[in-house]
Amino acid sequence: MAVAACSSGGERPPPAADDPARDASIPIRSDASSDADAEGGAPPPETCNNTIKDGAETDVDCGGNVCGKCIDGKSCIAKTDCAGDACLDGKCVTPNCTNNSTDGDETDTDCGGAICAKCTIGKRCSKASDCVSNSCANNFCRCPQGMVEASRAGGDGAYCIDEIEVTKFQYDRFITANVPKGDQSAVCKPPVNDTFVPRGAWPVTEFPGIPGAPPNTMTAFNYALPVHYVDWCDAYAYCKWANKQLCGAVTGGAVAFDKADHADAGAWYNACSGQGTKPWPFGTVWEPRCNGGQGLLLPEDGGGPIANQRNGYGFGGANQDRGIYASNNGNVNGTYSIIYFAGCGGGVTGLYHMTGNVAEWEDSCDSNDPNANCRVRGGSYTSGIDNEEALSCAGMRTLPRVPPPPAPGDPDPLADIGFRCCLY
Repeated sequence: MAVAACSSGGERPPPAADDPARDASIPIRSDASSDADAEGGAPPPETCNNTIKDGAETDVDCGGNVCGKCIDGKSCIAKTDCAGDACLDGKCVTPNCTNNSTDGDETDTDCGGAICAKCTIGKRCSKASDCVSNSCANNFCRCPQGMVEASRAGGDGAYCIDEIEVTKFQYDRFITANVPKGDQSAVCKPPVNDTFVPRGAWPVTEFPGIPGAPPNTMTAFNYALPVHYVDWCDAYAYCKWANKQLCGAVTGGAVAFDKADHADAGAWYNACSGQGTKPWPFGTVWEPRCNGGQGLLLPEDGGGPIANQRNGYGFGGANQDRGIYASNNGNVNGTYSIIYFAGCGGGVTGLYHMTGNVAEWEDSCDSNDPNANCRVRGGSYTSGIDNEEALSCAGMRTLPRVPPPPAPGDPDPLADIGFRCCLY
């Protein structure tokens, strides 16, 4: 099994695990040509770098004779929208970017430079903007900060996966970006999914504090909790906005509904199981060591002492975050230096919470219909301490893309579901 932790952007080394400036902030790149202003013209407006397709843009932050020109693969209306001066069937397509050779200013075969599509993980690069990850280290495209590199089963390339479940801090940035609902996947456009706001445990709870603790300590922990109460369409839209993808196939896009537990097919399962070598993310022998239902009760509920609770535990009581642990020691600025539940990660160094805590949506649905059923992976805090199958890498359940709201008094099926993203 060949795995490696990824570097941060540019040519600098990855931040140390205890670096207080470590920040999993997003978005990670712009899709506009990096040479848009190179000729000394006026800088493009701020809307050309807001990760939203708006104004006259033909794709996100490019095209429309206002922002930088679009690289190959991006949407266009006329050839003037494209860096390669070629628009075919609504996409920028330049002949030298599809000739299976490295020519022009390409940094690897048919990728990199100012015209061709960005290079995927492991391809050669000369600068960060050559890479889909916006991270070039030692002349190879690597994972951005906050993601780790997972080798595909069989050793055929690699991809990036978020090291932790998407947090409330990260999701709040998506909410405040006001991404148009009409920019969703075709199967999610309103009225199928008419809001990105989680339908529970939102907005982020402000805790009154703990005697002797620094101000806003628990508020900071709450930002570090994984977002939950989100549907499949919310997860898909967030990952797209962050210039990533909801984890699906090992090569990108959706994974076939009947292949989600095949290491050579599903990115989530491949990373969790160490390329199919481990039934559980921590090894080949079951241990009740992750947040799958153990130790979650407070003393007044018959549980153990609060001192036995992990740091970052949900506030308890009737709070909708009850039972969920923070992924890290994050603060209201999104920085962190410690990740909790290190032993519950996956078959990749630096990957956490692949089982228990919150279950995770996967880009694996049984049809292309808006009401299709989609996979949910990894079990959750509701799975129970002895539920070995639900908490295994192969464990999964299915739910509609956007489950209807529960009847009064019934539990919400989205209460224990979050997600993470991949990058290819």
